[in-house]
Amino acid sequence: MPSCQSGDGHPVVASLNLSARPAEVHANISLAEGSIVRAWQANPSLAWVVLPELFTCAYSGLGSVHRYAEDALTGPSALRFVELARRLGIYVVYGFPEWRSGHAGIFDSANLVGPEGVLLTYRKRNLVGTTGEDLVFVPGEDLPVVEAGGMRVALSVCWDLVFPEVAREAAIAGADLILSPAAWREPWGFQYELCSAARALDSGVYLASANQLGAYPEARYDTPGHVYRPDGLRASHPTETASIGAVDPSFPGRWRLRFGDTLSGSRNTCLPRPILREISL
Repeated sequence: MPSCQSGDGHPVVASLNLSARPAEVHANISLAEGSIVRAWQANPSLAWVVLPELFTCAYSGLGSVHRYAEDALTGPSALRFVELARRLGIYVVYGFPEWRSGHAGIFDSANLVGPEGVLLTYRKRNLVGTTGEDLVFVPGEDLPVVEAGGMRVALSVCWDLVFPEVAREAAIAGADLILSPAAWREPWGFQYELCSAARALDSGVYLASANQLGAYPEARYDTPGHVYRPDGLRASHPTETASIGAVDPSFPGRWRLRFGDTLSGSRNTCLPRPILREISL
């Protein structure tokens, strides 16, 4: 297994801002595999990779997305990404439509997989009304946090970034790194960047998001995702399709001591977990 340390002793996270093809699950997984291998070869310290929301089938044509729904543990994307993560010794987060036995409807989900297998599945809580997500998906409820690559990791998905509650709940549960697949359309690219930076700052965590890019029948997606530090500053530098940033596991704690612990008043409070929806613009 390769080292997950950079030259300065810090692991690296890659946000892969890729253009998935609608309905072409196997082609999209192959696209991701090639991009991940290239990022790993160029960055020996690579520890985590983030792919966009609903990456396996692309965020497009939501009315037919149920055709590509799969089980989080045994679906084709889980099997292939686990094999790749095991081979490279890294952790991969990707978005996919999830079918769950015993549940009506499907979820807009994200898996975190690593050499150990599927570590967690997060189901998007906050569904976007103006794109029809709320008519297609069932909102999730749980927000698990796990150890992965030497940090405590949680997931969110796209529109969740608008709401401070999701990142804050994850941080209170011990997360110091939030990985967020996204399909954030134009003309709101500036708000995507702003929300990503704000969620890192207001919860004192690292946050890395990957966005779908390209022109699709419903919208254009032009703003790449990046890696943000607990102080709200961007930690990543962009390449053609990737944003690569180093992560210092000790920095969230040091930042809170220096700047102030924004979680201190919430640690003993049970936060409400509303399912929030956007206001039409």
